[in-house]
Amino acid sequence: MTGLLGMYDFFQRHRFLEGVCGWAVLIAIVGALAALAGSRGLSPVWRVPLLLNVFALGGFAYVNITGEPAENRMHLADWLNRIQWINGLGLLLHVTIGFFTRDGMRQLLPSLWSASVMDVVITVGIYALLFAGATAVALILKHRHAD
Repeated sequence: MTGLLGMYDFFQRHRFLEGVCGWAVLIAIVGALAALAGSRGLSPVWRVPLLLNVFALGGFAYVNITGEPAENRMHLADWLNRIQWINGLGLLLHVTIGFFTRDGMRQLLPSLWSASVMDVVITVGIYALLFAGATAVALILKHRHAD
């Protein structure tokens, strides 16, 4: 096997390289997030759904490709489900309590409703677009499999 299909087998034989690559991918994801977070054109409120999706989906993708044999990997329906969960839960947290540090003592981002009206509309739109897009594609796939 070559390419992405053979990465699992390769990493099973070379655990040290798997660790090095895992750290490199994590650093790359964090670097991309830092660049996105540092973007001056984006409101801090808008960044949250983008950061959540980049981090979670990037991590899922890496683990799916390198940590699972080909027959156990997630299919498109699984990815769509992840996108729905990330954005549904993210919106719920963002709207109600905001985001806190791990120990819960310091608020990283207040509830969405404390932002300006335009920021609320755009942020809810981002969450809704990602959630609705994943749902629409899932429904299309389900309809195609039913035929």
